[in-house]
Amino acid sequence: MQNVYYKYFLFTILLSSSLLSYNVSGFVKDSSNGEPVPFSNTFISKLGSDKIVKGASSDINGYFIITGLEAGDYILTISTIGYEIFKKEIIISNSDDQENIRLDVLLLPQAIDLNEVSVSSERTRFNEKVEVSRINITSEEIKMIPAFVESDVFRALQNLPSVSSANDFNAALIVRGGSPDENLVLLDGTQIYNPYHVGGIFSTFNADLISDTEFLAGGFPAEYGNRLSSVLSITSKEGNSKEGRLPEGWGMKKYWDYNDINLDVSLLSSKVSAQGPLYKGSWIFSGRRTYFDQFVKAYYSSRDETSPFDYYFWDTHFKIQTSPIKYHKFIYSQFNGSDNLFVNITAEDFPQVNFDWDWINSTNSFEWKYYPNSNYFVETMISRTKYQFDVGFEVDFTTINQETIDECEESLGEEVEVGYAPDLTYILINSVKDYTLNQNYKLFISDYYDIELGWEYKTLNMAYSEEFAGTQTASKIDTPNISSAFIKNLWKPISNLSLDIGMRLSKSSYYDNYILDPRIGLKYNIIPDLALKMMWGKFTQFMFTINQEEQLLRLVDFWQAVGESKAPQSNEHYVIGAEYWISNGNTISIEGYYKPYSTVYDLSLVADPIDEDSYFSSGIGTAKGIELLYQFNTNRLNGWVGYSFSDITREVDLNQNGEVSDSEKYKSNYNKPHALNFVLNYKLSPKKKWDFGLTGTLTSGAPYTPVIGKVFSQSVEQYGSLENPYLYLTNLYGDRNSAQYPMYFRTDISFTKGGKIFKNPAQWKFQIINLTNNFNVLFYNWNHYSSPSKVSAVSMFPLIFTFGVSLEL
Repeated sequence: MQNVYYKYFLFTILLSSSLLSYNVSGFVKDSSNGEPVPFSNTFISKLGSDKIVKGASSDINGYFIITGLEAGDYILTISTIGYEIFKKEIIISNSDDQENIRLDVLLLPQAIDLNEVSVSSERTRFNEKVEVSRINITSEEIKMIPAFVESDVFRALQNLPSVSSANDFNAALIVRGGSPDENLVLLDGTQIYNPYHVGGIFSTFNADLISDTEFLAGGFPAEYGNRLSSVLSITSKEGNSKEGRLPEGWGMKKYWDYNDINLDVSLLSSKVSAQGPLYKGSWIFSGRRTYFDQFVKAYYSSRDETSPFDYYFWDTHFKIQTSPIKYHKFIYSQFNGSDNLFVNITAEDFPQVNFDWDWINSTNSFEWKYYPNSNYFVETMISRTKYQFDVGFEVDFTTINQETIDECEESLGEEVEVGYAPDLTYILINSVKDYTLNQNYKLFISDYYDIELGWEYKTLNMAYSEEFAGTQTASKIDTPNISSAFIKNLWKPISNLSLDIGMRLSKSSYYDNYILDPRIGLKYNIIPDLALKMMWGKFTQFMFTINQEEQLLRLVDFWQAVGESKAPQSNEHYVIGAEYWISNGNTISIEGYYKPYSTVYDLSLVADPIDEDSYFSSGIGTAKGIELLYQFNTNRLNGWVGYSFSDITREVDLNQNGEVSDSEKYKSNYNKPHALNFVLNYKLSPKKKWDFGLTGTLTSGAPYTPVIGKVFSQSVEQYGSLENPYLYLTNLYGDRNSAQYPMYFRTDISFTKGGKIFKNPAQWKFQIINLTNNFNVLFYNWNHYSSPSKVSAVSMFPLIFTFGVSLEL
């Protein structure tokens, strides 16, 4: 009891001291475009003295607050690489009308000089934050990394030691052995369920609109939930709020204007972006579309034929932000994306087959941020996310009955028109509708103690249906509601020790029990430039995808809720590591991790179509490994080199007999023990804007289930005729994932050259994918009808050359 009184007394003293002192807070922005400047270093010193009294750093929104200031004369200094140092005199008096001080700071951009005495944003985070397994990548860094056709944030992240991909045709992130559905992907705080185009080859995010990409590969804090592996939080730009181009006499100029328009054209896609001022705010828009379908149509049109193939995708992103009321900021963000695929197969003596596959992503969010002139702020958001795909499959057998049609025309003496009426149809639809309301609070108690807390309510509508020949053969609708709340304590008991102690409480309407996930993070600076980091936490996930691990092309995600009364997926994270700060932009880190999974779900091998409980099998698993990352940045050369060793295993009762046999204990399909990655960017001529990029990946081959023989098929569909019942042969498989493909190697290069087109600034971009044309095996194909059986390998990306141009209008 005395311990409780002591803690209450200590909290009262801390709170009282905050009420008897003053705060200096505000937003740090770029003076050229009004965009927030995140993670800038902010500190207060006594007037006439260089000794720092207190300090802080701005957050992702550019917001900073320095608490607990007593009366006196101070100098506020704000610095970060790429901007001139800002200084302002601050006077706090003892008068009764003295209030907390609020500032809007505009930093002047300047050429980056890494020899300048300035504190970088990364150094500030190194000093202040308890962050495990975190990396931030800017839009400029993403665009410097060679990529297939155009810059891609997912492809950039796959060059990190904690991330891998299934193959070249799949941009899905595999983070420390976790399935892609274990990653929480957020765009401006709104969840994206299927963040890919072209069946996973591209991500849906336009790199030109990205302001900051924060990636947490594990051990993420309590404000994030309902995922087991990682968090990818993408913050889009707010738009250029400075002077527009409309004439001064136009009445609408006060409320809406524009200033920047950019056009980007590559071999397969084009995108346009525009931005400008809004009444007390700004707006930004981006649109992108591929035109491969137009090339195909033009080709077949020139031959006076109908195109048998049609595919394109498009996406748009729109964002506005305004602060019409003091201390209040309102943000509306909207994203829409769609993929459309159509294939027509027809040939002589072969039925006509039409295949139509469409999938969409759309989000809408409205956020209200309240930053009072006090020691706290509140963020409230309501969002809607929709993900849907539908597959249509049609077969028309009348195309093979041309002789019958000819006979009819001959007997009637006139042409017979045969309308298209499919004889066989198959339709599959899967959709997720997500409506979320959440609110977060942050309270700055003192220089050594902050509190973050919040809550979230999510309602889901997840539908799956199949229809065959006009008859519905499967239908499943899940409508779970998920409620959660979290609290996080950021405490610095001594100058070189920081703690992040939090917990998250969750409840699904499909599960009776409340689930408590505690999380504890620690950072200890052994010396100023060397930090030891540790983290432990429990994590829970109430939904998953039913995509099979061995799936080569992850065209779409089949999302499902964990069944009623079934335990959600769960695991723990144990992370320990160290980071050494060599100099600005030059760091080296090492981390080891261990993730035991207490519940995972996989597709059952003995599913009963009329028993939903038999669709999935549960099991356990482990993921463990060690990672090394060296990041470097000199005047012209920057990038990183990473190495990882990992081991990922699963134990799943796939045949649901109540026992896990040796054949049901296997290496995960994502298990690639060794991986070496490097990213190099070199500025050949900064004045002419000539840049050179080089990436390389060398990894162990992925595991696969080997073919160890052949056997006559015993299935009804492939039994053969009565005269020859042994007509068909099929593969005889060994133990699951007991073999391994050959080592994977790929290197890509890019060259960017600045210039002008019609007096407008332009940038030419040239890229070569798989420069060495290395044959990386995608899969093996067996032909058992030759004697002896023959096997052939199918390759991933060959050598590919692409180019494009970006133009400012």
